[in-house]
Formats: sequence, structure tokens, C-alpha cells
Amino acid sequence: MGFDVSWHPISQKEMFHWYFDRLEEVRLGDHSRLMALAEEYRMGSDNGNEKFCAARYQEIMDTAAKVRPGESFDKTHSYILAAVQGLFRTYYYTRGGLYSNLMDQPAMAAYTLPFQKILGDRLSNPVQNCILENYSGGVYIPEDQVPRLLADGQSGPVRAALESVFGNTLPVFFKALEHAQREGLGLLEATEVIEPNPMNIQETVCRSYLNNCDIEGVTIYVETCRRQLEEAIRAQGGDPATAQVERQVHTVNLPDPPAPEAAGKKKAGWLKKLFGGK
Repeated sequence: MGFDVSWHPISQKEMFHWYFDRLEEVRLGDHSRLMALAEEYRMGSDNGNEKFCAARYQEIMDTAAKVRPGESFDKTHSYILAAVQGLFRTYYYTRGGLYSNLMDQPAMAAYTLPFQKILGDRLSNPVQNCILENYSGGVYIPEDQVPRLLADGQSGPVRAALESVFGNTLPVFFKALEHAQREGLGLLEATEVIEPNPMNIQETVCRSYLNNCDIEGVTIYVETCRRQLEEAIRAQGGDPATAQVERQVHTVNLPDPPAPEAAGKKKAGWLKKLFGGK
């Protein structure tokens, strides 16, 4: 299974202001600060979606507040944090392009910052700081490393390493880095926050705010899929202009994170409860 990767410009200060500092308030049933932040940052105001974004923020945080200490940080807080970021500002999409796949190279891992150092004693969940499976948060490139990676990535071994994982989506990754550098932010990696459907873009699934997703990476993915499909049809002696495609849709029930006191037991519908809408 491939990865729908997204890149979320966010500072360490914003991680606490928008997410970690709000968790205890939400656990106590207090959403006032969430609503104040939604209004302060004018969430969704560009398209008249203020109510949607405010409700989404509350929905996401209500579920985040239920995450237990034994659950994977990458599959819960890191992933949810990426979805929260997408409510506040632009984020970017690359089909594939996992920086996590470079973490076995010390020179590339040096551009990242583990959440152990960000959260310190506040970290109570096991964390890998990289993507090992779908629906997960990944690496975080901190504010001070974004300009360095952007500069080093223009040539030499760093460029070669980035090209090996990003391919034709590397310009989008650079675009995300440039955004982060311009605003003094870091960059968080995640998967399946947005899942474009290249055969019918109207069926794209988004677990954050779709209007904040930069369209360039999605366009590259759609065009690549269409080109590959046309090549396959021609290889079979067909005409792409007249061919009809039969699309099979499969529904997969994703497993839930195990509760720490009941390993192996699952809580039904965890992802659906977390991000049920488009």
C-alpha cells in the first residue's frame, strides 16, 4: 500500500498553543479556548466555512483527549496534530515521498528533531518519530533546520537522498520547506491526512480542512496516474480516448490502537470517530 504523505508547517510553540496545552482543558469539558483560537485565526473564513472548521477542531480535540498513555504517539498525537495544523494554515501533499525512509542515514536524520526533545517529561506515549505504516505522524524538521535542509538539498548527497524518496514530487517538498522558512516554522510529516482519489477527485477524503491543502502535489499525482493508465491501455492495444475503466471499490476496517490494560482488544471505529467527515 502506498502512502499519501502530507507536510504541515508548524512551529514547536504552535504545537503547544494549538494542541498539547489544550488537551487537559478539553478533558475537563472546556472548549472555550479552542473556539477562541478558531475565531482568532479566522479558520475557514476564506470560503465561509468558519462553523465547519470550529466544529472540526472541537471534534478532533475531543478524540485526542481520549488517547491513552500506552498508545503509539505517532499513530495518535502526531497524526492528530497534523490534522489540527491543517485547520490553521496551508499544508502540502506528496504521493509517496517519505522522509522517514531516510532516517537510517545519520546525515539526513540530523535535520530532524525527536518529540522526546520537544515534549520532555510531558511525553507519555511510545514514539518512533517516523512513519512505519499508514495513518501516522512522522518526522519533524524543526525551525532551525528548515533553512539548512533547504540550502543543502539543492545539490550534492542531500539532493540525491531527497530525490531517491521524492522523485517528481521534490518541488512540492521544497515548496513546503520554503513556506516554513518564510514564516519561521518547522515541518511535520504525516500520512493519510488527505487521500486524493485520482480517478475521481471529488471523492477525495480529508481528515483536516481540504481547502487548506496546496493543490500542486495532488495535481502531480492525478496526472501521473492518468498517464500510467493511458500507457497501460496502449500496451494492451487499446485507445485511451475510448477506453472505459471499471473501478472496484474496497472497504477496509482499520484496526484500532490497543488499550494499555487490554492488549489485543480493539475499540471499534477509532479512525471513523476521529475523522469521520470529508
